[in-house]
Amino acid sequence: MEFYSVKHRKKVEVSDKDIRKKTYGEGTSLRYAAVASTNVDGDKVNLTKFINKATYDGLNVPEDKGK
Repeated sequence: MEFYSVKHRKKVEVSDKDIRKKTYGEGTSLRYAAVASTNVDGDKVNLTKFINKATYDGLNVPEDKGK
């Protein structure tokens, strides 16, 4: 999946094994679906990409339940 790395100032490709699903907006009426990763070519970088619900439901990656 493609992310934009602010630190590297370029688009980076992250394999599905390195991403996880996450939702934001707990406790409110709004929910935001996203995918996150923390590793780009061995460099520890927090990456988040907001996606639509259909894409979120179709991904076969682990879900991050933590806050």
